[in-house]
Formats: sequence, C-alpha cells, structure tokens
Amino acid sequence: MRPRPLNHLLLALFAAHFARSSGLSLASPSERRATVFYTAQTQGTLEPCGCTSDPLGDIARVTALVRRTARTGATLLVDAGNLTYPSGEISSGKQQAADLVAGFLAREIVRLPLGGSALGETDLVRGVAKIQPKRLAANLESLPFVEPSRISLVGGIKIGVFGLVAPALAREKGLRAEDPVSTARAEADRLRAAGAEIIIALAPLDRRQARAVAREAAVDFVVLGNDVGEGSPRAENVGSAFLVVPGSEMQRVGRLQIVLRQDEARSAGEPLRDAGGPTANRVRTEEIDRQVRQLDADLARWENDSNSDAAFVAAKRQERDELRTEAARLASTPWAAPAQGSYFVNELLPIRRNLPRDPALAASMRELDKAVGAANLKVAEPPPPAEPGRAHFSGDASCVRCHKAAARFCKRTVHAHAWKTLQAVGKTGHGDCVSCHVTGYGEVGGSSLGFSKGLENVQCEACHGPGSIHVEKRGLEKPLALSTRTPESVCTRCHNEKHSDTFKYEAYLRDIIGPGHGEDARDDLGVGPTAKDLRRAAEKRARVATGRRQP
Repeated sequence: MRPRPLNHLLLALFAAHFARSSGLSLASPSERRATVFYTAQTQGTLEPCGCTSDPLGDIARVTALVRRTARTGATLLVDAGNLTYPSGEISSGKQQAADLVAGFLAREIVRLPLGGSALGETDLVRGVAKIQPKRLAANLESLPFVEPSRISLVGGIKIGVFGLVAPALAREKGLRAEDPVSTARAEADRLRAAGAEIIIALAPLDRRQARAVAREAAVDFVVLGNDVGEGSPRAENVGSAFLVVPGSEMQRVGRLQIVLRQDEARSAGEPLRDAGGPTANRVRTEEIDRQVRQLDADLARWENDSNSDAAFVAAKRQERDELRTEAARLASTPWAAPAQGSYFVNELLPIRRNLPRDPALAASMRELDKAVGAANLKVAEPPPPAEPGRAHFSGDASCVRCHKAAARFCKRTVHAHAWKTLQAVGKTGHGDCVSCHVTGYGEVGGSSLGFSKGLENVQCEACHGPGSIHVEKRGLEKPLALSTRTPESVCTRCHNEKHSDTFKYEAYLRDIIGPGHGEDARDDLGVGPTAKDLRRAAEKRARVATGRRQP
C-alpha cells in the first residue's frame, strides 16, 4: 500500500517543530546532521529518589528522549563508562539485586542506537565475568568482553567511537592496559584512515588524562567518565578537540548536535566550531547576572571605603559595564547558526519529571522492582535484639494509650503516611528507601528490611528514641528514658540533600509539633516558614525550570 500524503505531511511538520525547539533549522541539501547523546557514571541508578522537589534522572525518560529524537533525525548514544554497578564494594546480601539491575541496564541500553560504552571502575566491581554489554577499551588487551572501537553511519556522517580504560584500574583487576594517550593517538589515526569524519573518545579517566587525550589525539570530542558530578553545560576547548561532561546517574544527559557543511568526507584538519546555542546563551546570561550582582555589592563596599585603590575600583566598574553590555547583546540578538563552516551545539539536558517516560520500559522497571525486592527480602535479616535492660522500639500503639492528643496531631503529618508512599511505588523491598520510611531501621531492637511490622511509618520513637522502658514504667522512670527535644542530627539521617533538598530544621519542626504535641515548643518557634512552605516554593521553582524549552 502506498503511504498516504497526509502521513508524510504530519511527519514533516513534527520534524520541523523539533528542529525549531532545538534552536536549529532543518538541514539544507549541503548539510549532514547527527545528534549524539552522551552519558557517564549511571552506576546502576535507574531512577531518582522521588522525595526531592525536583528529582532528576530516570532511564525511562532518557529512553523516550533518545527514541523521540531518533524518529526525527539521525541519532547516536554513547556512554563513557561506570554504567552498571554502584561504586564501592557490594555486600553479599545485595549482590543478586545489583546483578538484576546491571543486567536490566545492559539489555535496555543496547536497544537504543548505542555507539558504544566504555569500561569504568564500577563496571568491574563484580569481576570481569559480570561485564555487560560488550565495552569499548582500545588500550586493553584483547578479551571477549571488549572491542577497541566502532564506526557508525549517522545522518550520512561516519562517527568513530573508541574507549579507554585507566591502566591502574586494569592492573588492580589483573588485566593489562597500555598508556591511554598513546593508544588514543593510534586509534584515532586508524579510525580516520577507515573513513571516520567525527571521532569521539570515551574516557573514564581522571580529568587530567582526559585533557591529554583531547590535546594529543586527532579526536573531535572526549566524553569524561569519572568524577562527573552534575556535569558541565559548556564544552571545554582543549587543543583542537572538546571535552564534554554529562551529569552522573543520568540526571543530566549531554547532547551534541553536529552539522557538517560539505558534501564530501570531512578531513581531520577541518575545524569544527563550537556554535554555542540557545541554551549556552541562557547559561551565559545567568552567569553574567550573578557576576553583575556580586560586582554591584563589591563596588558599593569599595566606593564607601576611603582606603580602596581608585584604579582597581575603576577597572571593576568597567568590568561590570562590559558584562551588562554583553547581557544586553545576548538579550537582543537571537542565537543563529554560523553562516559558514561545520559546527556543533552542545547542551546539558536535565532529565526532569516533565519529560515523558517510555511506557514499555517504565512497565518493565516496575516488574524489575518486584524482582529486586524479592531478592532483597530473601536474604534479609532481623535487627539485632536488645539485651536485657536495654530499651527497644515498641511502636506507636504503645504510645497512644497515654498520649492520645499527641497521636491525633501526628496522624495528620506526612510522617504518618511514609509507608504508604513506598507501597504506591513498589519499593517496600528496597532497603535504601525503607530505611527512611519506618522507625528504628538498623537499630538494636528496631526494624530492618522485611522486619518492620508495627514500626511502619515515621513514628514517635523515630524522633524520641526507643520507648520500651518508658512504656514499662508508665512514664514514671527517672531520669526520663526518652528524648523530648530531638536534635537536628536525628533528622538529617534522612532529611539530607539527596532525599530532602528543602530541609530546614526549624521550618520542618513547625509542621510536626503543635496542639497536643509540643505546643509550647511550637509557640517558642514563632511565626515562620514551614516545611510545606519550603516544599511549595521549591516545587514552584522546579515548574519554572521545566517550563523552559524542553529537550
């Protein structure tokens, strides 16, 4: 059956919309285009903790993004290593679950247009027998689980990708690896001779070594794979190449949009220009705003100081004025692609909740959660019992008998519904989640994974300590066997940057004390922001951020 003309029209309109949203025009007949996504240090993390105001990451969102892009243009994904396992030694009780996640990641990433994945330290924590999928490591001895490089044809552009492994890591694992810089030079030359027009080195190395590869090998891009943190929104020019850095755990994925403007194959010496792009302009504008505000504050202080160096102050005033001029130019002149020459646009894309998830992969992740939970519960052990005379955790059913007003108040707090939130997302068999949604986790006489009956939710004893002695003595023990004032250090076991980004001690106290439960302490705190206020403000900021152009 012949395709309907309307279908062609709809596809063309969708492609045009995507190109405009990226800030790039559609390719002219003399241009060849390719989009390359890059990741690193996923470390077995499939999705983020959902407890923060703006959770970043999720392989289901990354998969949807890559596949959506591939439907509208030539696309490649590369990974700079440390993909499948978390860092550090994996205890025997967690190995089966970690293997399930690693296998899932390996299977799913090769279903995308994968140009290759490098071999990092965390990929080797379970030994070479567990390495999957096949990795790129040009400087490693010939082994069944590695190959040196690949060439992929993407949008009419031959893209060569090779990986490197840190020699010290190889030695530690009983493997033999050559010097990464000299290997990079040789492999880049070999790929050029084989027709590669763009060459990407995947470098799970330290930044110094990665820069040396960029400077000395005939490559176009080096993707850093170690200590990437939140990534870098800018491509760092090193020699004739560019060092690019994604964020860890797929929280911020890099995207290179490459445009070659010649019909014949690109030669090794032809420059590839960093064209910035709309996102780069926005990042620069925000950077200028911060610098100008700081200079305004500094100048106000220096101008009121009779000891200030007048020439220095004048130079700083001129610096501020130049920054304001640059900001005005960026605001008044929309980004446009260079008129001539080949170029690229590099962006760091936050993987936020506003991005759609791949529905099939999301469903598979829920099934994986069940399998991981079952594996964890199979090897779970009860918490150590309290020795005679030592307090253990009794559960809030024991507290209600005497503290009815406090119990009524606490039932209205989010602490009282912590376990239900885990049930809703199928994480009741995941220790990293359970530990902050039950009481007394990992403590003597408390709870543990699979052994939390009666201690589900964040109950009274999570803040006041184990209460068995207090219950037994009916509150008449001297001194009191409980803590009536909970220090901040107790809260920050769970309310930390990774899981509770808006936490402020006094603000959060305002939400969990009140009538019948620390009413005097609540009065002492006075009027001020509450946890709900901080959370709403952070979520509003996240909505503003997601309201910017979607990737």
